[in-house]
Amino acid sequence: MEVNGIVHNGVIIPEDSTQLTEGMRVLITASSQDAPRTFGERFAQFKGAIPNLPADLAQQHDHYRLGTPKQ
Repeated sequence: MEVNGIVHNGVIIPEDSTQLTEGMRVLITASSQDAPRTFGERFAQFKGAIPNLPADLAQQHDHYRLGTPKQ
């Protein structure tokens, strides 16, 4: 049996307590299914990995990648 719940003020509150009987022994396995990390958080380790990039690279990527005129 698996019952989901949350911790509130140090107390575990099950989402569906009808499956649990008084005195039942339980095993609690923590899960970190909080909000997913943002793009910036996931790739922060790469920030500044390539030195001396043009300041307008994000806006003018076609120019730098394909040689098209700047917009």
